[in-house]
Amino acid sequence: MQLSHLKKIRIGVSLLIFVFLLLFFLNIHGRVIDPVAEFFLRLQFFPSLLRFTVITLAVSSLGFLLVLLLTFLFGRVYCSSICPLGTLQDMIIAAGKRFKPRKKRRFVYTSNKKLILRYSLLAATLLFWIFGSLFLMNLLDPYSNFGKISVTLIQPVFSMLNNSLVWLLQSFEVYAVSPMLAQSLPADVVAVSMGIFGVIAVMSVWRGRLFCNSLCPVGSMLGLVSSRSLYRIAFDDSACNFCGKCERVCKAECLDSKNKIVDHGRCISCFNCFDSCANNGLYYENAFASAKKVQVQNNSLLQIEKRSFFLTLAAGLLSVPVLKKMAAAQPADTSHPGLVPTGTSLPVTPPGSVSHDHFTGKCIACYLCVGACPTNVIVPSFFDYGLEGFMQPKLDYHKSFCNFDCVRCTEVCPTGAIKKLDRETKHITQVGIAKFMYESCIVTIDRTDCGACSEHCPTKAVTMVPYNGLWLPEMEPDLCIGCGACEYACPTEPYKAIFVESNAVHKEAIPLSDDHGPRDHDKDEFPF
Repeated sequence: MQLSHLKKIRIGVSLLIFVFLLLFFLNIHGRVIDPVAEFFLRLQFFPSLLRFTVITLAVSSLGFLLVLLLTFLFGRVYCSSICPLGTLQDMIIAAGKRFKPRKKRRFVYTSNKKLILRYSLLAATLLFWIFGSLFLMNLLDPYSNFGKISVTLIQPVFSMLNNSLVWLLQSFEVYAVSPMLAQSLPADVVAVSMGIFGVIAVMSVWRGRLFCNSLCPVGSMLGLVSSRSLYRIAFDDSACNFCGKCERVCKAECLDSKNKIVDHGRCISCFNCFDSCANNGLYYENAFASAKKVQVQNNSLLQIEKRSFFLTLAAGLLSVPVLKKMAAAQPADTSHPGLVPTGTSLPVTPPGSVSHDHFTGKCIACYLCVGACPTNVIVPSFFDYGLEGFMQPKLDYHKSFCNFDCVRCTEVCPTGAIKKLDRETKHITQVGIAKFMYESCIVTIDRTDCGACSEHCPTKAVTMVPYNGLWLPEMEPDLCIGCGACEYACPTEPYKAIFVESNAVHKEAIPLSDDHGPRDHDKDEFPF
């Protein structure tokens, strides 16, 4: 096989992975899409590594080892073919060339002056993780950023187009396409996602894979391995005529055609150089069998600087306080229903997330659960978890409720932050406990019956008891699973007369016998 064909194979593989993962994030499922997309999810580096810390011996958690093996053998093929954000950058690079003058479409070799920046960010990311915060990982990880872009920017547009098509087809009495429930996303989260996409787009148009070789912690980690890879690109002294074509198409800016230098730590194995060279002036060499030693850079000084930086950064991070979100106290007004402030001390985490600490320590904020949730109760947060849980999802019962029989979020999480649950286990997993605010209920304030909370409780944890000729809600905490159906149905505004207080550690509720529950309910049946 000619080496020039490697570029076509790379493009085909990267587009295949990109399309399947994008469809998965857009909540499009099928018999072929789901298993293939889940396999590609297991190859994403940091999600697989986090999953390994939860499910050590499971085959599904060993994807990062396969990536490391591929990198050791052939260089950073993950960055060129497996990473969906890398493929998105290639699309932006290709589109950006159409708007640039011909002379500015070329890439130029640059010495690796960003080595300290790369390893500084990698060290900071790992140290934040060790100290219990995924802040930098959630902000810089390529898979996480692809998820944010897909769910917060692409999915709303796709949903709007899908629903427009549904309306058009239904006007002709064609019902082949199902409508999609529109997401309600916080403005600050959307703004951050737009900012991340904007930065990546500008860097891609300006300098190709600059994000991958300066900010991305996965690229930096794999760069350490690829610099010692077994098979790597090298110049053929007898065939190279110094034309510089390979250098001009190198998106990683790692080829120095004048001095015949290849920076293997930055090379992303895109194979553009093979395709551009008509003289076969580049080839794959066996680094250990070859007598020729290619010296990329003299790294002795840089190694000292890196070690010094690691020690300095480790000492500095120990003194960094963890930011917490503070809520200002608000005066209570009990003259009208729903004016007594309520709120849980911690965000409610999805069923299967075990505990607050487990979730914040494993969630990479990729928003796959957000896109997969059929009732849209899982929404992105901003600093609700503090710095250590930056932009991680939560359950928002003002927007929706957690369906009693749904386990979709537990099936798609790639990191193990949400463990897989069967329906029976989900039915008794208590993510929180509903609290009734007597002084805010319309029954006690407006002297009128309601019962919306009791009517929509799937476990009968909320029942109605006599109260001065009316009926007032009463809680059975042991039966409550914290699904939020009562809170969502409660008509009081802006605060609910019944709300779910999250459990820092998920508990087990008392199951109902088959002849007593649950009630059938659907979101469309909610009266409010």
